[in-house]
Amino acid sequence: MSLRSVNLIFIQYSFENIQSFFQRFLKKLCPGDVTGKRRSGLQEINMNLYYEVGDQQVGPIGTSELQSLVKAKKLNARTLVWQEGMESWEELSVFVRNRQGKGVQKNSPADPVSRSVCSECGQAFAEEDMIRFQDSWVCAGCKPVFIQKVKEGVSVAGAMDYAGFWIRFAAFAIDAFILGIVNMVIFIPLGIFMPTSPDNPMVVISLMPVIMLLQYAIPAAYDTWFVGKYGATPGKMACKLKIAVEDGSRLSYLRALGRHFAKWLSAMILLIGYIMAAFDDQRRTLHDRICETRVVRQ
Repeated sequence: MSLRSVNLIFIQYSFENIQSFFQRFLKKLCPGDVTGKRRSGLQEINMNLYYEVGDQQVGPIGTSELQSLVKAKKLNARTLVWQEGMESWEELSVFVRNRQGKGVQKNSPADPVSRSVCSECGQAFAEEDMIRFQDSWVCAGCKPVFIQKVKEGVSVAGAMDYAGFWIRFAAFAIDAFILGIVNMVIFIPLGIFMPTSPDNPMVVISLMPVIMLLQYAIPAAYDTWFVGKYGATPGKMACKLKIAVEDGSRLSYLRALGRHFAKWLSAMILLIGYIMAAFDDQRRTLHDRICETRVVRQ
């Protein structure tokens, strides 16, 4: 994260009067609560919730468990959740916003207020009373601590944890080793059983285009399929890395294919396109810049 972005966040929010802002927020959230106690948006929802981790569905869980998982950074606003009666899986932020919107419609004819889950405390609040940083929403109470974390360079929920140069190099080496084995399995038998004839050398020459095509097609298929389906090649999976676009979502197969061929440009200029990752604030190589991708830790 660049110093400039940190300073912009700090300047934008450090001069707010947090106390008066928080009091106004409580009045909006709980206008009929004479005790003045704050109620969590998640607590108003009847919980019997399942959530998705990788390819597995976990649950059911209650409100307290959900808040604990969010606070422990195991869940965030983009985590997919499901509850009985829902037609499909939804992101946690959308789930909370939809349920709170229904509650407001029952109690008031006014339009529902958009709500999101605070990435720090796990409670739901109106978005107009929160700040947003990348994919994170932070409530007024957690804002000072959150901004301090950003200033100190501490990893925060929802922010991308960019993979460094050497961990990416290790993932590249693993992928190169796997592709080397695949090439041996294919090309050694091909060389053994290739028909040869001293009287007709054109037989061997005619097969050269097929061999060259395979040499280019195998790495392209390897990258495209794994990155498009899983968001990472086996080497990156082993190093617990993944490739994502700027908003954190997975690459399409077409973008994964384009990123593979963009690697050629990074290699053609004396590997400078790869070395760029060591000096970029978001650890981007040349092909990452071309395809607007990031390599992050899972």
